[in-house]
Amino acid sequence: MNKIAQEIAQEISDYRKGSGINIDEQHVLDWVKQFDNYDQTFLLKELNHILPESYISRDEFVDGIGEILEYLSDHYNYQSVDKFLGNICFLDCQANFKSQSILLDHINDYLLSKFGFGIEDCGRDGIKYWIYFDDILASGGTFRRDLGEKIDNFGIDELCDDGIKIVGFFFFLHSWGCSNSRFILKQRFNNEVNLNLDIHYSYKIENDPRINGYNPSPSFNHVYPKKDEEVEEWNDYLDSFDEADRHRKYAYRNSNFPKEENFYSSPENRDRYERIILNKGLEILSKVQHLAASIRPLGMTPPSYNTFGTGSHAFTWRNISNTCPIVYWWENRGWKPLFPVENRGL
Repeated sequence: MNKIAQEIAQEISDYRKGSGINIDEQHVLDWVKQFDNYDQTFLLKELNHILPESYISRDEFVDGIGEILEYLSDHYNYQSVDKFLGNICFLDCQANFKSQSILLDHINDYLLSKFGFGIEDCGRDGIKYWIYFDDILASGGTFRRDLGEKIDNFGIDELCDDGIKIVGFFFFLHSWGCSNSRFILKQRFNNEVNLNLDIHYSYKIENDPRINGYNPSPSFNHVYPKKDEEVEEWNDYLDSFDEADRHRKYAYRNSNFPKEENFYSSPENRDRYERIILNKGLEILSKVQHLAASIRPLGMTPPSYNTFGTGSHAFTWRNISNTCPIVYWWENRGWKPLFPVENRGL
């Protein structure tokens, strides 16, 4: 178990580096020893298996900025990144301490070192693209709010007349939140902006539970347990919400999906991992008397949803999404998180 803990510590060693957080082997062991003895080694093995698709280090992002820009310039048929930069505007919608501003600072440094000019000097040949960078699109609320304010200030008619395309790029993209965001923006701007909106990502979290022609075989690469009739506590928890009356039918994973397991180490290990994470999350929250309706054992979710939470695996060097299971970020009532955060938890 110590060897696996050491490997995990090495993988996430730069998490909040410089803020007083020290991620080492002992830190990982202190976290996992809060689970039952017979689950500890299993949990570390499964986490170690999924981390390569769940954690983005600072070096990985900084070293990959050039690749992201090359990908986007190729996608929009530019012969060079430099020419693409001449037609783009990086949207800066969030406060200085938020994720977007931090990512833009890194991008600005890259542009200065590579091209000799920064973000403010982009768009010199006329703006054809708005670029919105952020670490995650989960429910999409922040993205929709930021974009809506930007479009309102600029003018929807002007945006359409100028033929500006809006391009979003996220480290982690939730398929359900993305679909809802497209629909809501489409309704808000009478179809016009939706026709000029492209969204790209590094990792896609396929969490849309609606099985249909648009979503015929989701991988469900998040924490989404099947219903277990022997665990009455699960249904009791869902029944405890008086005002959360939406999507109860999606609280449990359809046992027929995914058709093929490509995220967890095996279908059996998925089932076991999901049960452990949900049960421990329920145990943690049972110790709290007053709790925001959006906080659930599998991570924050819209308070009207009658589900266990979002269940993301979305970790970066600077933060962990609050849509992740709370066993990873909860820090009060005696629980030690794997990824400590500021200003979250009760």
